[in-house]
Amino acid sequence: MRALIRFSLDDDKNSELRNKLAKILVDDYGFVKHGKNTATYEHADITKPKLKVVMDRFWKQAVKSTNVAEIDHVWMYCDNPPTAAKKSAEGKGGK
Repeated sequence: MRALIRFSLDDDKNSELRNKLAKILVDDYGFVKHGKNTATYEHADITKPKLKVVMDRFWKQAVKSTNVAEIDHVWMYCDNPPTAAKKSAEGKGGK
């Protein structure tokens, strides 16, 4: 399953909380950051159980931050995009 996670923070001094959340997503679980100025991360192939662990760690870190930062919003999207082989077969009349 593909997962996209985007978040916005308020009052994050020195990007302390953003850096901790990014570490969880990128370093610990293999998400890839999109763009320079956005907190949007994508994982192309993550299992539902692993995503549950990721989000559990994400929220625990957000709550225990010693910074005055607060999460403004979190947006998450998950899907199962067709694979290249499936797209090719569909293009040839197969399913």
